Amino acid sequence: MLLQLLTLLAVLVGLVFAITKLKVHPFVALICSALSLGLLLRFGGKETVDAVLTGFGNTVRWIAIVVILGAFVGEVLRDTGGAFRIARAVVKKKGAKRLPWAMGFTGYIVSIPVFVDVAYIILQPVTEALASRSKRTVLVIGLALTAGLTVSHTLIPPTPGPLAVASQLEADVGRMLLINGFVGVAAMAGGILWVLYFCSGYRLPVDAKLADATDGKESFGEEGGQTGLVWMDLLPILIPFALMAGGTFFSGESESLAAQLTGFFSTPMIAVLVGAGVAAMQFRRLHKKSGLGELVEQAILKSALVIMITGAGGSLGHVIRSSGMQDSLASYLGDVPALGFLLPFLIAAALTTATGSITVSLIGTSSIVGPIAGSLPYSPEIMAALIGAGSFCVFHANSSFFWLLNRLHDAPVGILYRTYTLQSLVMGVSGLMAVVALRLLGVQ
Repeated sequence: MLLQLLTLLAVLVGLVFAITKLKVHPFVALICSALSLGLLLRFGGKETVDAVLTGFGNTVRWIAIVVILGAFVGEVLRDTGGAFRIARAVVKKKGAKRLPWAMGFTGYIVSIPVFVDVAYIILQPVTEALASRSKRTVLVIGLALTAGLTVSHTLIPPTPGPLAVASQLEADVGRMLLINGFVGVAAMAGGILWVLYFCSGYRLPVDAKLADATDGKESFGEEGGQTGLVWMDLLPILIPFALMAGGTFFSGESESLAAQLTGFFSTPMIAVLVGAGVAAMQFRRLHKKSGLGELVEQAILKSALVIMITGAGGSLGHVIRSSGMQDSLASYLGDVPALGFLLPFLIAAALTTATGSITVSLIGTSSIVGPIAGSLPYSPEIMAALIGAGSFCVFHANSSFFWLLNRLHDAPVGILYRTYTLQSLVMGVSGLMAVVALRLLGVQ
């Protein structure tokens, strides 16, 4: 196991060095790192290639169409001025100072029915518009949103990961929701405070572009949409969220027509496709001549690089998970009884750091510690909170969302390590402190 971890560490250090110092393109660096790791771990040539292709295919399969459709919605919102009308309304209502907190709580709610990546892609144009309108950097607004999105995805049922943890630990979902809700707010608060106090000084190339686009104007892209209504601008964003939420909360029989229709329209691709259709109708309403074809082409061109690099990140993550090192690591930590209360947290943190996957961390940790849940001096719900808090620590180059941020905002790898990666560590420690506080208050 130690040799596997040292090999992984060497490959990840080489990956970061190649991208930041040697200026190797991230796509090439990620694919080469995935191949190198597989060969160094003695997968064999064919098995290594199969693992790389499987990881790439699994990632691109579900994200590619969603990214393109989401980018199209973004192009429409930019062209019609919708993104900035939404931004003006939010800033006017919440104020620039409270905007990061508003984005965090928005993500907290949105990510319950929606995957983090999909939610962030849909909200990207509004994120950038809000950053420009409020005179804050894109990283501040984007990472505040990320904090809320990640918390719900990791801690709050009925999101699949937390539900799987509840099942493995035989935890009471209602009590788990209350405990994890408190821990989640603490973790999100830690993440947002980190962003406000330590990330405000990091400006990205996109910040300069947004400043140039709005220099001397109330907002850009409004010439074709002065009469637009904010609630109509919001429809292409809200409708996909509503459809995906419907699939999460619908309780009908699986054989019924209503259940089948809900299941169909709640899939991310179809939900975002419906949103894109609404955006297209909005565009045609505000523009007499058609330009939809050009917007679709722009969306495809802008999305291609995001899709390829995210897919390459998925390849590296799949090779890591295929090695089975997460099982060895979890087993090793589970054999150290002195860790006691911190055991679920440390196993989850180790799995997230090693694999870059919250789902692997949640399910892997709960399956390891589940059999001993009854012998520990605290409840399964507290154990679930510890697992969730540990699953935040830490996201880096083997996380597909890391590369999504890298390409959506043209964020350098070094800056993401100093902001996004450290934010995830702060969120994990904040969540752990919240669990400790609950224990001190007598919550078992």
